[in-house]
Amino acid sequence: MPTRNLKVALIPHSITLENKDENLKRVSERLSTIDPDTDLVVLPELFNTGYTADRPTLLSLSEDNDGPTIRSVRRWAKHFGFAIWGGFTARDGENLYNRGFMIEPGGEANFYDKRHLFRSGYENQVFMPGMKASPIVRFRSWNLKMAICYDIRFPVWNRSVANEYDALIVPANWAHARVFAWKHMLIARAIENQAYVAGCNREGSDMYGDYPAGDSFIFNNWGDDVAERRNDGVVYSTFDAEKLNIDRRRFAPWRDSDTFKLIID
Repeated sequence: MPTRNLKVALIPHSITLENKDENLKRVSERLSTIDPDTDLVVLPELFNTGYTADRPTLLSLSEDNDGPTIRSVRRWAKHFGFAIWGGFTARDGENLYNRGFMIEPGGEANFYDKRHLFRSGYENQVFMPGMKASPIVRFRSWNLKMAICYDIRFPVWNRSVANEYDALIVPANWAHARVFAWKHMLIARAIENQAYVAGCNREGSDMYGDYPAGDSFIFNNWGDDVAERRNDGVVYSTFDAEKLNIDRRRFAPWRDSDTFKLIID
């Protein structure tokens, strides 16, 4: 059970396609404006490059876990004193991955390769799917689990068994044309898992659609919108540890849930 509140900020960064230097520069500038008492900052999926179905282009932009992007994130986390969560274009040999990361101020790092690739956008023809469940990261007394964008459509993948996580963090590039589904699946994952859910979408536009302001969301364990939206576009919320713990004790449908085995092949 979490023992203290957790202040979270979503930065719905407007990604400049295929321009890592510009994206890193702009995110660095926005991080400097974040409330200093923030615990966790979330960036969108593939925040450093954006997405294109052109494999050679993404291959040329890709990095490993010690590349310029993650080195920058490590510096930011250490300097500002909050953890940073998001996604980047990763490479292992000739294989590309849509990789999530969580870097803590002390340098601790966790990574997750997106399992469910968006077939309608040809993502499955560019990236390799992840072959491991996303990690649950213990941070400042909270258990935090990652999903990336399209992953949110799959309830079993995100199932919290016996309240094993307290919040689901979802970096995304989710076009506004499908915002109804995006919003309501975030709500569903929050309710069925009795957990906070934070979905950080990008802003701007690309060849796949528009991403207007207002499409990043934070919901509590009842599915209530608990986001505070600032004029600069940043979305804040403080996850309430005491209330979450009381709610889970008073109402415990997780005790009646079905057992299952998740098979990854």
